[in-house]
Amino acid sequence: MKILLVANMYPSEQFPSYGVFVQNVENILKDEGFEVDRAVLQKKTSKVGKLSGYAAYYSKVVSKGLSGNYDAIYVHYAAHNALPLLLLKKLKPSVKIVTNVHGSDVVPEVSSQEKYQPYVKELLSKSSLIITPSHYYESLVKEKYGVKTPIRVFPSGGVNKNVFRPMKANKDQLQKELKLDPNFRYFGFVGRLDVGKGWDHYVNAIQMYFEEKPEEKHRTKFIVVGSGKDEGHFKDLVEKHNLGDSIVHYPLMKQTDLAKIYNVIEAFVFPTTRKGESLGLVGLEAMACGTPIIASAIGGILDYVKDNENSWLFEPGNPQALKDLLIHFDSLTEVQRQTVATKAYETSLEYEVEAIKPKLSKIFNEFSRN
Repeated sequence: MKILLVANMYPSEQFPSYGVFVQNVENILKDEGFEVDRAVLQKKTSKVGKLSGYAAYYSKVVSKGLSGNYDAIYVHYAAHNALPLLLLKKLKPSVKIVTNVHGSDVVPEVSSQEKYQPYVKELLSKSSLIITPSHYYESLVKEKYGVKTPIRVFPSGGVNKNVFRPMKANKDQLQKELKLDPNFRYFGFVGRLDVGKGWDHYVNAIQMYFEEKPEEKHRTKFIVVGSGKDEGHFKDLVEKHNLGDSIVHYPLMKQTDLAKIYNVIEAFVFPTTRKGESLGLVGLEAMACGTPIIASAIGGILDYVKDNENSWLFEPGNPQALKDLLIHFDSLTEVQRQTVATKAYETSLEYEVEAIKPKLSKIFNEFSRN
Protein backbone atom coordinates (compact mmCIF):
# COMPACT_ATOMS: atom_id res chain seq x y z
CA MET A 1 0.00 0.00 0.00
CA LYS A 2 1.36 3.40 -1.01
CA ILE A 3 0.57 6.38 1.25
CA LEU A 4 1.22 10.11 0.83
CA LEU A 5 1.72 11.64 4.28
CA VAL A 6 0.58 15.27 4.37
CA ALA A 7 1.29 17.56 7.35
CA ASN A 8 1.94 21.24 7.94
CA MET A 9 3.99 20.31 11.04
CA TYR A 10 7.18 18.29 10.70
CA PRO A 11 10.48 18.32 12.64
CA SER A 12 13.59 20.11 11.42
CA GLU A 13 17.10 20.41 12.81
CA GLN A 14 16.22 23.82 14.25
CA PHE A 15 12.85 22.68 15.67
CA PRO A 16 13.28 18.96 16.40
CA SER A 17 10.10 18.61 18.50
CA TYR A 18 7.78 20.46 16.12
CA GLY A 19 5.32 17.89 14.79
CA VAL A 20 7.53 15.02 15.95
CA PHE A 21 4.46 12.81 16.39
CA VAL A 22 3.90 13.05 12.60
CA GLN A 23 7.41 11.73 12.04
CA ASN A 24 6.70 8.99 14.57
CA VAL A 25 3.59 7.99 12.61
CA GLU A 26 5.63 7.94 9.41
CA ASN A 27 8.17 5.61 11.02
CA ILE A 28 5.43 3.32 12.33
CA LEU A 29 3.91 2.99 8.86
CA LYS A 30 7.30 2.23 7.31
CA ASP A 31 8.09 -0.32 10.02
CA GLU A 32 4.76 -2.00 9.31
CA GLY A 33 5.67 -2.40 5.66
CA PHE A 34 3.79 0.49 4.05
CA GLU A 35 5.39 2.58 1.31
CA VAL A 36 5.33 6.20 2.48
CA ASP A 37 5.98 9.38 0.51
CA ARG A 38 5.48 12.76 2.13
CA ALA A 39 4.52 16.37 1.46
CA VAL A 40 5.29 18.28 4.67
CA LEU A 41 6.02 21.76 5.95
CA GLN A 42 8.68 22.53 8.53
CA LYS A 43 8.39 25.44 10.96
CA LYS A 44 8.96 28.95 9.61
CA THR A 45 9.48 31.91 11.93
CA SER A 46 9.01 34.97 9.69
CA LYS A 47 5.75 36.09 8.09
CA VAL A 48 7.33 36.01 4.62
CA GLY A 49 8.77 32.57 5.31
CA LYS A 50 5.38 31.26 6.41
CA LEU A 51 3.59 32.64 3.34
CA SER A 52 6.16 31.33 0.85
CA GLY A 53 6.42 28.06 2.79
CA TYR A 54 2.68 27.41 2.69
CA ALA A 55 2.46 28.37 -1.00
CA ALA A 56 5.16 25.84 -1.93
CA TYR A 57 3.71 23.23 0.45
CA TYR A 58 0.14 23.51 -0.90
CA SER A 59 1.48 23.27 -4.44
CA LYS A 60 3.40 20.11 -3.53
CA VAL A 61 0.33 18.51 -1.91
CA VAL A 62 -1.79 19.06 -5.03
CA SER A 63 0.89 18.11 -7.56
CA LYS A 64 1.91 14.94 -5.71
CA GLY A 65 -1.72 13.99 -5.18
CA LEU A 66 -2.46 14.39 -8.90
CA SER A 67 0.65 12.70 -10.27
CA GLY A 68 1.30 10.02 -7.69
CA ASN A 69 -0.50 6.70 -7.66
CA TYR A 70 -1.33 6.65 -3.95
CA ASP A 71 -3.76 4.31 -2.23
CA ALA A 72 -4.36 6.94 0.45
CA ILE A 73 -3.55 10.56 1.22
CA TYR A 74 -3.00 10.59 5.00
CA VAL A 75 -3.29 14.14 6.34
CA HIS A 76 -2.57 15.50 9.80
CA TYR A 77 -4.45 18.68 10.79
CA ALA A 78 -7.63 19.28 8.86
CA ALA A 79 -7.89 23.04 9.38
CA HIS A 80 -4.64 24.07 7.71
CA ASN A 81 -4.76 21.42 4.98
CA ALA A 82 -8.41 21.50 3.93
CA LEU A 83 -8.03 23.92 1.01
CA PRO A 84 -5.38 22.04 -1.04
CA LEU A 85 -7.02 18.68 -0.31
CA LEU A 86 -10.49 19.86 -1.30
CA LEU A 87 -8.97 21.22 -4.51
CA LEU A 88 -7.21 17.89 -5.07
CA LYS A 89 -10.46 16.00 -4.47
CA LYS A 90 -12.22 18.22 -7.02
CA LEU A 91 -9.50 17.72 -9.64
CA LYS A 92 -9.15 13.99 -8.91
CA PRO A 93 -12.39 12.63 -7.37
CA SER A 94 -10.96 9.11 -7.10
CA VAL A 95 -8.38 10.15 -4.49
CA LYS A 96 -8.95 8.62 -1.04
CA ILE A 97 -8.26 10.92 1.90
CA VAL A 98 -7.64 9.76 5.46
CA THR A 99 -7.89 12.75 7.80
CA ASN A 100 -6.31 12.74 11.25
CA VAL A 101 -7.93 15.56 13.27
CA HIS A 102 -6.19 17.15 16.25
CA GLY A 103 -6.68 19.92 18.79
CA SER A 104 -7.86 23.19 17.26
CA ASP A 105 -9.15 21.40 14.14
CA VAL A 106 -12.42 20.84 15.99
CA VAL A 107 -12.17 23.33 18.87
CA PRO A 108 -10.64 26.63 17.61
CA GLU A 109 -8.48 28.27 20.28
CA VAL A 110 -8.79 31.83 18.95
CA SER A 111 -11.42 33.61 16.87
CA SER A 112 -9.16 33.74 13.78
CA GLN A 113 -9.34 29.92 13.57
CA GLU A 114 -13.13 29.89 13.30
CA LYS A 115 -12.96 30.73 9.60
CA TYR A 116 -11.54 27.26 8.87
CA GLN A 117 -14.51 25.39 10.34
CA PRO A 118 -16.65 25.15 7.15
CA TYR A 119 -13.63 23.72 5.31
CA VAL A 120 -12.91 21.26 8.11
CA LYS A 121 -16.48 19.96 7.97
CA GLU A 122 -16.34 19.65 4.17
CA LEU A 123 -12.99 17.83 4.27
CA LEU A 124 -14.25 15.38 6.90
CA SER A 125 -17.39 14.69 4.89
CA LYS A 126 -15.32 14.00 1.76
CA SER A 127 -12.70 11.89 3.55
CA SER A 128 -12.84 8.12 3.23
CA LEU A 129 -11.76 7.71 6.88
CA ILE A 130 -11.24 9.90 9.95
CA ILE A 131 -8.68 9.15 12.65
CA THR A 132 -8.82 10.78 16.10
CA PRO A 133 -6.22 10.54 18.92
CA SER A 134 -8.71 9.61 21.66
CA HIS A 135 -12.23 8.34 22.29
CA TYR A 136 -13.03 11.74 23.80
CA TYR A 137 -12.12 13.44 20.52
CA GLU A 138 -14.04 10.84 18.51
CA SER A 139 -17.21 11.81 20.40
CA LEU A 140 -16.45 15.50 19.87
CA VAL A 141 -16.12 15.05 16.08
CA LYS A 142 -19.38 13.09 15.85
CA GLU A 143 -21.25 15.61 17.96
CA LYS A 144 -20.00 18.72 16.18
CA TYR A 145 -20.06 17.67 12.52
CA GLY A 146 -22.47 14.74 12.30
CA VAL A 147 -20.48 13.31 9.38
CA LYS A 148 -21.11 9.78 8.10
CA THR A 149 -17.41 9.09 7.51
CA PRO A 150 -16.10 6.12 9.55
CA ILE A 151 -13.91 7.08 12.53
CA ARG A 152 -11.04 5.12 14.08
CA VAL A 153 -9.00 5.95 17.21
CA PHE A 154 -5.19 5.97 17.14
CA PRO A 155 -3.13 7.77 19.84
CA SER A 156 -1.01 10.07 17.66
CA GLY A 157 2.52 8.74 17.24
CA GLY A 158 2.60 6.97 20.58
CA VAL A 159 5.37 7.07 23.18
CA ASN A 160 8.92 6.19 22.18
CA LYS A 161 10.26 4.02 25.02
CA ASN A 162 13.81 4.39 23.69
CA VAL A 163 13.58 8.09 24.62
CA PHE A 164 10.96 8.30 27.35
CA ARG A 165 11.92 5.76 29.99
CA PRO A 166 12.66 5.71 33.72
CA MET A 167 16.14 7.04 34.50
CA LYS A 168 15.61 7.92 38.16
CA ALA A 169 18.78 6.07 39.17
CA ASN A 170 20.75 8.71 37.25
CA LYS A 171 18.82 11.66 38.74
CA ASP A 172 21.91 13.39 40.14
CA GLN A 173 23.67 13.23 36.77
CA LEU A 174 20.55 14.43 34.93
CA GLN A 175 20.22 17.41 37.28
CA LYS A 176 23.83 18.25 36.62
CA GLU A 177 23.30 18.09 32.84
CA LEU A 178 20.26 20.37 33.19
CA LYS A 179 22.23 22.73 35.46
CA LEU A 180 19.72 22.30 38.27
CA ASP A 181 20.54 22.83 41.93
CA PRO A 182 20.60 19.37 43.60
CA ASN A 183 19.54 20.95 46.91
CA PHE A 184 16.03 21.46 45.52
CA ARG A 185 13.23 19.17 44.40
CA TYR A 186 11.34 20.07 41.24
CA PHE A 187 7.89 19.98 39.65
CA GLY A 188 7.54 20.63 35.92
CA PHE A 189 5.42 21.98 33.07
CA VAL A 190 6.10 21.42 29.36
CA GLY A 191 4.06 23.19 26.68
CA ARG A 192 3.63 26.23 24.50
CA LEU A 193 3.33 29.52 26.33
CA ASP A 194 0.13 30.21 24.51
CA VAL A 195 -3.62 30.51 24.94
CA GLY A 196 -5.32 27.59 26.69
CA LYS A 197 -2.13 25.81 27.75
CA GLY A 198 -2.66 26.79 31.39
CA TRP A 199 0.81 28.21 32.05
CA ASP A 200 -0.85 31.15 33.86
CA HIS A 201 -2.79 28.83 36.18
CA TYR A 202 0.46 26.99 36.87
CA VAL A 203 2.27 30.20 37.85
CA ASN A 204 -0.66 31.42 39.95
CA ALA A 205 -0.85 28.05 41.72
CA ILE A 206 2.87 28.25 42.51
CA GLN A 207 2.38 31.65 44.09
CA MET A 208 -0.54 30.31 46.19
CA TYR A 209 1.50 27.25 47.16
CA PHE A 210 4.36 29.36 48.52
CA GLU A 211 1.92 31.65 50.31
CA GLU A 212 0.53 28.65 52.17
CA LYS A 213 3.88 26.91 52.62
CA PRO A 214 6.58 29.63 52.63
CA GLU A 215 9.13 27.17 54.01
CA GLU A 216 9.07 25.35 50.65
CA LYS A 217 10.85 28.30 49.02
CA HIS A 218 14.05 26.83 50.45
CA ARG A 219 13.63 23.34 48.97
CA THR A 220 11.16 23.40 46.03
CA LYS A 221 11.43 24.85 42.54
CA PHE A 222 9.21 24.67 39.46
CA ILE A 223 10.32 24.10 35.88
CA VAL A 224 8.74 25.58 32.76
CA VAL A 225 9.80 24.28 29.34
CA GLY A 226 8.40 26.15 26.37
CA SER A 227 8.12 29.29 24.29
CA GLY A 228 5.23 30.98 22.55
CA LYS A 229 3.20 34.09 21.87
CA ASP A 230 2.54 34.65 25.57
CA GLU A 231 6.16 34.41 26.70
CA GLY A 232 6.21 38.11 27.55
CA HIS A 233 3.06 37.76 29.66
CA PHE A 234 4.57 34.70 31.34
CA LYS A 235 7.69 36.64 32.36
CA ASP A 236 5.56 39.54 33.58
CA LEU A 237 3.47 37.21 35.77
CA VAL A 238 6.58 35.54 37.20
CA GLU A 239 7.96 38.99 38.06
CA LYS A 240 4.63 40.15 39.51
CA HIS A 241 4.58 37.20 41.93
CA ASN A 242 8.31 37.56 42.67
CA LEU A 243 8.94 33.98 41.56
CA GLY A 244 12.12 34.56 39.56
CA ASP A 245 14.21 32.48 41.98
CA SER A 246 11.63 29.69 42.17
CA ILE A 247 10.88 29.07 38.48
CA VAL A 248 13.46 27.64 36.09
CA HIS A 249 12.58 28.44 32.47
CA TYR A 250 13.96 26.55 29.48
CA PRO A 251 13.09 27.25 25.83
CA LEU A 252 11.89 24.45 23.53
CA MET A 253 13.83 21.23 24.00
CA LYS A 254 14.54 18.16 21.93
CA GLN A 255 12.91 14.95 23.13
CA THR A 256 16.01 13.49 24.74
CA ASP A 257 16.28 16.55 26.98
CA LEU A 258 12.57 16.48 27.77
CA ALA A 259 13.04 12.91 29.02
CA LYS A 260 15.66 14.24 31.44
CA ILE A 261 13.18 16.84 32.72
CA TYR A 262 10.48 14.20 33.25
CA ASN A 263 12.93 12.07 35.22
CA VAL A 264 14.12 14.76 37.63
CA ILE A 265 10.69 16.16 38.58
CA GLU A 266 8.48 14.86 41.39
CA ALA A 267 5.34 15.25 39.27
CA PHE A 268 4.44 16.70 35.87
CA VAL A 269 1.84 19.48 35.95
CA PHE A 270 -0.52 19.52 32.95
CA PRO A 271 -2.88 22.52 33.49
CA THR A 272 -4.43 22.79 30.03
CA THR A 273 -7.89 24.33 29.66
CA ARG A 274 -8.30 23.36 26.00
CA LYS A 275 -11.41 21.36 25.16
CA GLY A 276 -9.48 20.53 22.02
CA GLU A 277 -6.75 18.72 23.98
CA SER A 278 -7.18 15.70 21.76
CA LEU A 279 -4.80 13.38 23.68
CA GLY A 280 -2.12 15.14 25.69
CA LEU A 281 0.93 13.16 24.62
CA VAL A 282 3.27 15.07 26.95
CA GLY A 283 1.38 13.60 29.90
CA LEU A 284 1.95 10.08 28.62
CA GLU A 285 5.63 10.81 27.96
CA ALA A 286 6.06 11.92 31.57
CA MET A 287 4.26 8.79 32.81
CA ALA A 288 6.55 6.66 30.63
CA CYS A 289 9.45 8.07 32.66
CA GLY A 290 7.77 6.79 35.82
CA THR A 291 6.54 10.26 36.77
CA PRO A 292 2.87 10.77 37.70
CA ILE A 293 0.99 13.83 36.47
CA ILE A 294 -1.23 16.44 38.07
CA ALA A 295 -3.59 17.25 35.23
CA SER A 296 -6.72 19.14 34.25
CA ALA A 297 -9.78 16.90 34.04
CA ILE A 298 -10.38 17.71 30.39
CA GLY A 299 -10.04 16.38 26.86
CA GLY A 300 -8.10 13.30 25.84
CA ILE A 301 -6.33 13.27 29.22
CA LEU A 302 -9.45 11.55 30.55
CA ASP A 303 -8.74 8.62 28.24
CA TYR A 304 -5.72 7.59 30.29
CA VAL A 305 -5.71 9.27 33.72
CA LYS A 306 -7.52 7.57 36.59
CA ASP A 307 -7.74 10.05 39.45
CA ASN A 308 -5.82 9.05 42.60
CA GLU A 309 -4.81 5.80 40.93
CA ASN A 310 -2.22 6.52 38.24
CA SER A 311 -2.13 10.34 38.62
CA TRP A 312 -4.33 13.17 39.88
CA LEU A 313 -6.98 15.38 38.27
CA PHE A 314 -8.19 18.88 39.11
CA GLU A 315 -10.82 21.26 37.79
CA PRO A 316 -9.58 22.96 34.57
CA GLY A 317 -8.72 26.63 34.96
CA ASN A 318 -8.69 26.47 38.77
CA PRO A 319 -5.25 27.36 40.20
CA GLN A 320 -6.60 26.96 43.74
CA ALA A 321 -7.45 23.31 42.99
CA LEU A 322 -3.99 22.81 41.47
CA LYS A 323 -2.38 24.33 44.57
CA ASP A 324 -4.44 21.99 46.77
CA LEU A 325 -3.16 18.98 44.83
CA LEU A 326 0.45 20.13 45.20
CA ILE A 327 -0.12 20.29 48.96
CA HIS A 328 -1.88 16.90 48.85
CA PHE A 329 1.18 15.49 47.06
CA ASP A 330 3.35 16.72 49.93
CA SER A 331 1.14 14.86 52.43
CA LEU A 332 1.68 11.48 50.74
CA THR A 333 4.20 8.96 51.96
CA GLU A 334 7.00 7.86 49.66
CA VAL A 335 5.29 4.47 49.31
CA GLN A 336 2.01 6.12 48.26
CA ARG A 337 3.78 8.30 45.68
CA GLN A 338 5.68 5.32 44.29
CA THR A 339 2.48 3.27 43.99
CA VAL A 340 0.89 6.00 41.85
CA ALA A 341 4.11 6.42 39.84
CA THR A 342 4.21 2.68 39.10
CA LYS A 343 0.59 2.74 37.91
CA ALA A 344 1.40 5.76 35.73
CA TYR A 345 4.28 3.88 34.10
CA GLU A 346 2.13 0.78 33.53
CA THR A 347 -0.55 2.93 31.85
CA SER A 348 2.02 4.51 29.52
CA LEU A 349 3.03 1.07 28.22
CA GLU A 350 -0.39 0.76 26.56
CA TYR A 351 0.56 3.80 24.42
CA GLU A 352 4.14 2.77 23.68
CA VAL A 353 5.04 2.69 19.96
CA GLU A 354 5.48 -1.08 19.75
CA ALA A 355 2.11 -1.58 21.49
CA ILE A 356 0.19 0.72 19.13
CA LYS A 357 1.92 -0.18 15.85
CA PRO A 358 -0.50 -3.02 15.08
CA LYS A 359 -3.46 -0.66 15.61
CA LEU A 360 -2.37 1.72 12.84
CA SER A 361 -1.43 -1.18 10.59
CA LYS A 362 -4.88 -2.71 11.11
CA ILE A 363 -6.60 0.61 10.35
CA PHE A 364 -4.85 0.97 6.99
CA ASN A 365 -5.06 -2.70 6.04
CA GLU A 366 -8.82 -2.64 6.62
CA PHE A 367 -9.02 0.64 4.71
CA SER A 368 -7.21 -0.84 1.69
CA ARG A 369 -9.73 -3.71 1.54
CA ASN A 370 -12.73 -1.36 1.43
